[in-house]
Amino acid sequence: MDWLEDTEWFDVAHQELDHAGRFVRETFGCVLHQEGTTYKQRCPVALAHMRAGFSVGIAVREAECSICGRDPEECPHITGRVYNGQRCFRVIKRCDLLDVSLVSRPAQPDARIMALAVPTDALQDVLGPEFIPGVPVSCNRCLAPCPGLTELEEG
Repeated sequence: MDWLEDTEWFDVAHQELDHAGRFVRETFGCVLHQEGTTYKQRCPVALAHMRAGFSVGIAVREAECSICGRDPEECPHITGRVYNGQRCFRVIKRCDLLDVSLVSRPAQPDARIMALAVPTDALQDVLGPEFIPGVPVSCNRCLAPCPGLTELEEG
């Protein structure tokens, strides 16, 4: 879904991902990731429904052209164009990290959240007093109808 955002194929990808999640859950079962008594949601289906990711601000100190290896400001190649079957891009060799921001649509589609903590008190509320932190917890999210996408409120 991340690479198809803002295209005509996004809704199809969303539906197919939901179908795949249901198939995996019904066929193999799903559990929350567990480390001792802490839990995390790492399911790519669940996380894809959260439309948020990261954007980094950098100051490029040194870069080179992927075609000729020269400084992109001094070479004849244009970033994004294809030369002899090879796409030109800037290879960042040295930079300074300025900031990291949480955004709804990161420029790099793969810069998405990879895990979310699941508080044990929230599990206790849902599973009742019999729940003991540290036991495996099944995830049944994909058995229910899709709750829709969660958009990041920017501002």
